[in-house]
Amino acid sequence: MKIRTFIVDAFTNKPFQGNPAGVCLLDQAIDPMKMQSIASELNLSETAFLLKTKASSNHYNIRYFTPTVEVDFCGHATLASSKIVLDKLDLNKVDFTTHSGLRLEASHEYPFIKMIFPLYDTTSYLPNQKLYEAFGIENPVSTRFSEDLDMLIIEVVDKQALQDVNPDFQKAIESSKTIKELVATAKSEDEGYDFYSRCFCPWIGINEDPVTGASHSVLAKYWSEKLSKKDMSAFQLSKRGGFLNLSIKSETELEVRSCAKIVFEGTLDV
Repeated sequence: MKIRTFIVDAFTNKPFQGNPAGVCLLDQAIDPMKMQSIASELNLSETAFLLKTKASSNHYNIRYFTPTVEVDFCGHATLASSKIVLDKLDLNKVDFTTHSGLRLEASHEYPFIKMIFPLYDTTSYLPNQKLYEAFGIENPVSTRFSEDLDMLIIEVVDKQALQDVNPDFQKAIESSKTIKELVATAKSEDEGYDFYSRCFCPWIGINEDPVTGASHSVLAKYWSEKLSKKDMSAFQLSKRGGFLNLSIKSETELEVRSCAKIVFEGTLDV
């Protein structure tokens, strides 16, 4: 079986920045174990597998795999997949349904790709001092938990404190069995951005994820309430870096606009 395969840098308009994702265009359904093996072989933070539901439609089923596990939702792999379908298959709009039943959509809004993501709320979280210590976080401003994504949001005092976060990933794994991702975030004092973040996922085999759409499905509501804004610009402060323009459309919908760059195209022989 030959599978048309791409690597796409998401949330950037430059190669080798943003967050790389694998995208595999399937002609037929394949076993999830084979998907997991392919994702492990590509060894990117996420690989998305797309299967068109009908020959004439612009609707695809999409599944996401890290090198070690399947996940329910991945923003940057959705953007990467949108880039492939919209550009390579010459469509103006694409709809996705995830394995968990989540409906997503994307369309061209040049020079951006516009996507509709879910918007998630947070609840209070009992402080975990061992977890803070594992990430080198002192005196957090706020800690919140997203039950939908098993994601912890920790606001730190400023951009420098965010850049100084230096995790001990093994201690982090040992300090909590209930979360899949930890997102550290800080208000921006720089022109052009409203807030910054960094995302860590050692619990699912990714130490630091360069730029994450899913985390902004949580961060958008958190910062909207703090800043009293519906439209925001965000930058993820990883080494690769990437940007997202965010607009809250309702209590449950978030519009995300950004760019993606195709850096590799080939065929997997499996």
